[in-house]
Amino acid sequence: MKMELLLRRLVFVSFVAFCASSATPELLGHMEPLGKQRPGPEDTIDEYNTSHPLSSERFYNEYMIKRRPVVLRGAAVNWPAFSKWTDEYLNSTYGQMELRLEEKVEGESNERLPPGKYGIGRDSMENFLSGYQSPRANGYIVGELPEPMYKDVDVVPCLACSSIYNKIQEVNFWMTSKGAASAIHRDAFDAINCLLDGKKEWFFMDGKYNDEVYVIHRAKYEMGGLSLINPKSVDLKQFPKFADVKYAFLSVNPGDCLFVPSGYYHQVKSPGGRNMAVSILFSKMPRSVEVNTCSPEPEHSKPLDEAGVYLQYPGTGIMTMGVLDFEMFRGIVNNFTLQNGGRFTPSVLLKALADTEAPAEGYETGIDLEADPERRRITKRVFSVLSKGKQRWLSLAELEDIPTETWQEAISIMGPTHPSNTYDFEFTVIDPQQLSEAVDGFFVLRKTMSREQWSILYTDVIHGSEYMASRIFDQINPDRKDTLDEAEFREKFEGVVEQFQSEDQLLEISTNETELIRHRAHGADGEDAEDNRGDRDDGDDSDNGDNNDDGDDDDDDGGVPDDDDDDDDGGVPDDDDDDDDGGVPDNDDDDASSEAQHTEL
Repeated sequence: MKMELLLRRLVFVSFVAFCASSATPELLGHMEPLGKQRPGPEDTIDEYNTSHPLSSERFYNEYMIKRRPVVLRGAAVNWPAFSKWTDEYLNSTYGQMELRLEEKVEGESNERLPPGKYGIGRDSMENFLSGYQSPRANGYIVGELPEPMYKDVDVVPCLACSSIYNKIQEVNFWMTSKGAASAIHRDAFDAINCLLDGKKEWFFMDGKYNDEVYVIHRAKYEMGGLSLINPKSVDLKQFPKFADVKYAFLSVNPGDCLFVPSGYYHQVKSPGGRNMAVSILFSKMPRSVEVNTCSPEPEHSKPLDEAGVYLQYPGTGIMTMGVLDFEMFRGIVNNFTLQNGGRFTPSVLLKALADTEAPAEGYETGIDLEADPERRRITKRVFSVLSKGKQRWLSLAELEDIPTETWQEAISIMGPTHPSNTYDFEFTVIDPQQLSEAVDGFFVLRKTMSREQWSILYTDVIHGSEYMASRIFDQINPDRKDTLDEAEFREKFEGVVEQFQSEDQLLEISTNETELIRHRAHGADGEDAEDNRGDRDDGDDSDNGDNNDDGDDDDDDGGVPDDDDDDDDGGVPDDDDDDDDGGVPDNDDDDASSEAQHTEL
């Protein structure tokens, strides 16, 4: 009997050993935080400091061109902002500036963006500072640095002593406390990120790991992208290729600056308390860069408020984040102009516009972007701005001479302002059906609605902002009554609900704020008269060989349809009034102001 029991035990132990040896090997770092999927960091980041500075020439040749990160230790310690930007100073000096809000753990929460003083995703500096250190605070500032704050910021020498100093795309600002974390992503622009307070921990992964990082979206020229992988718990069964991704790890301290190349994957954590940074963005595809423009190169930085910044946000009103890369687009336009024998025409511009939106290889949609009627209408307006409405084509030399301010105006009408840049962003994040159901439920229990009751319903049940709750109630209650009965409330409520649109719908509907800066593009809601795409510019002018508009209708516009009016406006339809308002209808009055068309916020 004992021998039989012993044999059974031996068989059982052998079976267990066999099963263990046959099981799938455990995946290193499966469902663990980012960084646990490899034995340790296998890439390194070069470092420089104030006693061993990085020259503009070496920065351009070794890091910018080669798409390699580099850290500049102590590069920002002499900035005015480094010592000045306490909460007290920011509140007293820049308290009324308006800034973007994001959720602290990017891409993880199912919650909406946090509400601020001016709606979901937008707050004032003063209001943010009053509560950002609270344990319940769920938002942090990330967005354009208001232009009045430029005077406290410098540009590091390796940028300041090159032509990039006058070709900065935009400047961004980060501020948080109690910790924040980003998703795994890559940015669309090259950037110098300078930490002014706190600590940041960076994970870097080479841009060559496109497939292994599982990017959500890729386009032909789009270097930005968001990974599907959760950095707090990496699922290697769902994303097995990520196990092959080598990474570098870097801690950045106050006063350090870090070059982050566009297209280079990274994830950032901001542990601990107060954390603040400024990031200077510039083109990933500069047409040309001059280096060593300082003689000798300075040991210290140059002021930001003396630099050339394409997109400057004044601190209130429309923001400009997400606008097309200026230098990249100008380079694309130049390439197509050279292919067209050195002539820049509307047809060349149309090709360039379509090319900037083209998908990457393998992501083709089959859509002919050049045939889109709206793009063709926009093309004529943009060309009119660039040519000042007086010429039908420009030489390459004339194209190069177009001032930055004109390009800024042209690019501002090339695509709709994204809703998140406006005060109406909340209309894209609140579900109109949920809003209607909440109102229906309220009137089942009550017969009247006061402003206070509406505010509680909208903010606590719908999770909207107090700012938008007040705006909406003013629309429903123009007579400013203390309370409204159900019939009075519903009389205006349906019209309010119609304002809540998807982001795609809102992109097609110009908001009042967008109209203020894009009035030149207003009014073209008719169909093109005829598709003449085959009538390309062949370089043969019918007006004695010059490129000036001679007033005839036989324009050399590369096949972009006319708008059938007689003015020299590059194709913008008339509004049938006599004022000079950029095409905004004026209800048959004769004044030169479009102010009446816009609702004050």
